[in-house]
Amino acid sequence: MSKTAAIPIPRDSLLAGFGDAGDYRDCFYRDVPGTVSLSQFIEGFYCSATFLPERIILKLIAGPSSRADARAIATGEAESFGAWRVFERRESEALFHSKGSGTASWFAVKPSGDHTRLLFGSWVGGIEQSGWRSLLQAHVWYSRVLLGGVKLGAISGS
Repeated sequence: MSKTAAIPIPRDSLLAGFGDAGDYRDCFYRDVPGTVSLSQFIEGFYCSATFLPERIILKLIAGPSSRADARAIATGEAESFGAWRVFERRESEALFHSKGSGTASWFAVKPSGDHTRLLFGSWVGGIEQSGWRSLLQAHVWYSRVLLGGVKLGAISGS
C-alpha cells in the first residue's frame, strides 16, 4: 500500500468552495505511477476490497452500490451511487454530496510527469451540531485506509 498523507485543500477545488466557511473539510493524497484518469480513480476507489464492506451496507440502506453502479458514476453514466449524488464534476475532479448525512466526498487527479497524485477529501456540514466531531479521528483513519486501499491494477488497467 502506498503512503497516504494529509495536505491542505487546494484553494481552487470543488471541495474548497462547497458549503459554509466553518464546515469541516479534509484532504488526503497518494502518488501512484503512470497516468490515472478521474474515472479510473473513482472506480478503483469504490470497487476496492477496502470499500467492499461499505458497499454492502450502502446496498442495504441507501440504494444501488454494485461494481457496475460504481463504474457508472465513475464514467459519468450515472448521477448517483449509494447515498451520494453528483454535485459537480470537472475533467479532473468530482464532488458527490449526501444530503441525508450532511457529508460530501471529493475525488481529484493531478497527473505530473511519470505519476498521478490521487486526492480524496471529505466535507461535513454543521459538524458541531451533527455529532460528527466525535467521529473525526476514526473518519481520518478510515479515509487514509480507503485511499491507500485503491489497487493500482484496478485503476490503471495493468
